[in-house]
Amino acid sequence: MLKPLITREILDHMLSLRFIVGLILCSVVTVTCVVILTHDYQQELKDYNQRIARQDDFLNNYAHTNRLNGMNRAQKPPETFRPLIIGVQEDADLGSFDDNPLPVLFPPLDLVFIVTIILSLMAILFSYDAICGEREKGTLKLMLSNNISKAYILLGKWIGGTVGLLIPFLISLLMGTIYITLHPTIQWGGSAWATLILLFMASMTFISVFYLLGLLISTYSRISSVSILTNLFIWVLLILAIPNLSPYISAQFFKIPSVNRIEKEAARILGIDRDDLGRRLSAEVRKQYERDYGELFSEYQQMNQEAIQDRLSGDESFKVMYNCYGEEIRNAWQEANRIQGEKANALRRELNMKAGIQTWVAKHIACLSPYANYVYLATDLTGTGLRGMSYFRKSVGEFSRTFRPYLERKEQEAREADPTYNSNSFIDLRDRPRFSFREESISDTLTAVLPYWGALLFFNVLFFTIAFVGFLKYDVR
Repeated sequence: MLKPLITREILDHMLSLRFIVGLILCSVVTVTCVVILTHDYQQELKDYNQRIARQDDFLNNYAHTNRLNGMNRAQKPPETFRPLIIGVQEDADLGSFDDNPLPVLFPPLDLVFIVTIILSLMAILFSYDAICGEREKGTLKLMLSNNISKAYILLGKWIGGTVGLLIPFLISLLMGTIYITLHPTIQWGGSAWATLILLFMASMTFISVFYLLGLLISTYSRISSVSILTNLFIWVLLILAIPNLSPYISAQFFKIPSVNRIEKEAARILGIDRDDLGRRLSAEVRKQYERDYGELFSEYQQMNQEAIQDRLSGDESFKVMYNCYGEEIRNAWQEANRIQGEKANALRRELNMKAGIQTWVAKHIACLSPYANYVYLATDLTGTGLRGMSYFRKSVGEFSRTFRPYLERKEQEAREADPTYNSNSFIDLRDRPRFSFREESISDTLTAVLPYWGALLFFNVLFFTIAFVGFLKYDVR
């Protein structure tokens, strides 16, 4: 009994004008989106390789210790799914070498936009008259007169309608992935294809939510015009209002200080205040050496670099004093860096804690909408979202913990080889460890997105249940 109902529903949709229009719209927009984003991915990959080359050239030929913090920055390659999903762009302000300003005014589309806007609207257009439209045509009364269960009718409409939506989405997605596969720059492995399958399943879960929403409203409406207006109102509420209002609602309850003010204060602490403290600590060391070494230290202060080098080779006591003084001056500045760094970090930790609470609240308010759950699911699953950004930062931190001992060892070797070595001296880093970013494993990302996927499944169950209750009481006359 269920199969004929599903078949009828699929055929009704496929033979309708809205199906043809939806298929053409989906295909054109998806292929256009993939072509544009693939070009962007190719340019970003080129920019990434150029940044790596420039960085390697500098570190191989011009590396000074005091410049490493800026020039040894870990570089993130463009994400594997960048040809499909734009996601969060942490370094968007850097731009590319041939940056085009128009996308700032007219942002390019991506798969998330296609699913959340185009396909969710298509789902509503497919289902808004599923029940009330059948009542208006008189076919609903005819079906019930043949002793067909209301549960079978509702289930058949849901399955048939969702499959009818799956067809244009699957065709357009296949066209896009064929283009990606044939592109010479993009090399997708097995994990990428597995992620694509999961992304397709998650997208269908989201689309099913809005089909059931239309079905639900249809079971509580007598005429199709009322149903479509109610559906569009709820669509605006779920897609536009709740996700966009959530940060403002959260900000009213959990206020945080200005980020610019905190950063200016931190910059002052790490700049002017650190230099003042470093000079004071260095002056104390200098006074101590003036007392301990007297005339020998006074002579040292009057010498130029060439005279110091000559004296080091023939005077052991001068060499001991010179090495000890240099070490204590370095320790003084390191202590100034530590003290002021702790103060700046305390400010930033407090800001991050408050911002984290505010973000957490805003995120969970947004999750009252299926839209937000799908966006988090799709971007985190493909490594283009906030989780991917956090994972990159974690990888950078792990690399820094590896690179720091290496740099300390190289500095120690340089001092042993040249007693006059300082932070402005060249240091050979050609054998340094290189940062190589690897995207998070599919099992870890899938575990992380299960709550969002579970929320979408909950919306499916909730909307179907409410629709079923309404249909049981529905007057077919």
